[in-house]
Amino acid sequence: MKCTSGLMPALAAASVLASTPEPKYRISPIDGSTIALPTQEQLQFQDKEIGVLIHFEMGTYLDIDGCNNVPSLVPNLTLFDPELLNTDQWMDSATALGAQYATLVAKHNCGFTTWPSQVKFQTRDNTTIAYNYTIAQSPVAGDEVVKSFVESAEKYDVGHGFYYSTVVNNFLNVQNSEVNATSWAVGQVRISNETYDEVVDAQLTELWTNYGSLTEIWFDGGYSATQQTTLENMLTELQPQAVVFNACDVTTGECLSQNPVRWVGTETGEAPIENWSTGITNDGGDPTSPSFCPSVCDTTLQTQDRWFYGVDQPLRPLTELISVYHTSVGRNCMLELDLSPDRSGLIPASYAARYKQLGDFIKSCYDGWAGDTLVSGLGEVVDDGVTDGTLDVPWTMLSNGTSVGHKKIDVFEQAVTVTEVLVNSTFVDTPKWRDVSLHLCDQLVAS
Repeated sequence: MKCTSGLMPALAAASVLASTPEPKYRISPIDGSTIALPTQEQLQFQDKEIGVLIHFEMGTYLDIDGCNNVPSLVPNLTLFDPELLNTDQWMDSATALGAQYATLVAKHNCGFTTWPSQVKFQTRDNTTIAYNYTIAQSPVAGDEVVKSFVESAEKYDVGHGFYYSTVVNNFLNVQNSEVNATSWAVGQVRISNETYDEVVDAQLTELWTNYGSLTEIWFDGGYSATQQTTLENMLTELQPQAVVFNACDVTTGECLSQNPVRWVGTETGEAPIENWSTGITNDGGDPTSPSFCPSVCDTTLQTQDRWFYGVDQPLRPLTELISVYHTSVGRNCMLELDLSPDRSGLIPASYAARYKQLGDFIKSCYDGWAGDTLVSGLGEVVDDGVTDGTLDVPWTMLSNGTSVGHKKIDVFEQAVTVTEVLVNSTFVDTPKWRDVSLHLCDQLVAS
């Protein structure tokens, strides 16, 4: 790849949000509108800005992207054989990117667990058996991906969390949280719905008890109504400080946690231009909502929405990933980029290079900028804004918009020369600005 240097001018703004335990919202002293209040954990999570979602599980060894949408697929345990497993090397790439937290897929839809789960359960013929579709029954028995991952994350001072699919488990013949009680494929175990909920609770108890304080907990596809109350109680007791992805039921408005974060609604890494930190729907949020719930932009490094390592799968170009940064973090969204070790258990060299290229660009352009946006110390209070600049002439509009949230970055096609910058905004309470700054960035352009 031949690289040339170009310039990317950008206006960046950032804000301060402060938390208070109760109430969850307050009333604007200006117009009486509702202002949702964040928790301290949500604010700390937003400050991290970039994380990685690590897909390394049975799906790594399949030609397709995991067991998604193939309910009868229970891959043979002999496939999982990472001979060179090195989770420290994973953290090298995560930190080169600038990630401040990492969330590991501990169990995906195949049902395979990357820790030696000790859970036992009763089958439909009233036989009690061990959950025997784990790393302990694989060719690398004695290793434990989850434990190694946690130790490496702590060594590198990276927050750690877990993804666990509660709604799909091919090993137990479960789709959409329901056991298929009429037919079973080779390798599947026959259980009841009640038993499945017990297995989920027991395995999550293992993950939430044995591996320290978690930064993020992922529910991909949500959770069932029969699991809701138990999960809420478990989170309160075991991991009250964790932010929880997909924690809220958009129909009832109920959330499992006081620290919910929401999916932005797409896996491209692009948030809507106007993206609020409030509202629980999978979109740009709702400025009138009483629920503070920041958005997460999860997206892949590989092309074609590929999450697990794909043999010869191309990577997205650096220019596209730079755009992803600006349309995620730059639009008040957490960027959660996929990290996909190969079948040896290592991050491939070309992947590691791309993570570092993106991290180097972000640092070269924005290093030292303290996460700057307009927002109040008591909730998100700016409802629109205009940025003007001047060069010894009358003020000229440079950019405008509504939501700012934790951070808003406006990228200009060409550099703009100014001597002063003025930000005008309307608000529902007096905003406190963390910082507003201008940047002239070197952009690597692949050719």
